[in-house]
Amino acid sequence: MIYDPNNELTEEQLTQLSEDEFFEYLDTKAEYLKGYSRPLPGHLLKKYAYIDAAVRGDKVTDEQHENLQKMAKEYKDEAVKRIVDKINKDGFQ
Repeated sequence: MIYDPNNELTEEQLTQLSEDEFFEYLDTKAEYLKGYSRPLPGHLLKKYAYIDAAVRGDKVTDEQHENLQKMAKEYKDEAVKRIVDKINKDGFQ
């Protein structure tokens, strides 16, 4: 079952799907929604990771912090690329 944003399934229709159809529907809906999402800015990524660790009574290790730094840089580079691509495509407005 493929997700169609113009014709979403009702709760009743979802319950009638087989397990494989349901997961296929969820996968295609998630893929569709990814096109409208953006990564968290680096400071929020780190903030949420530290809050999560504190809530669990844990601490962020140096290795985890380095991974957060790498992810934040990748996300920043991706955001800058999107902006540059949009400016190149549409120009300044």
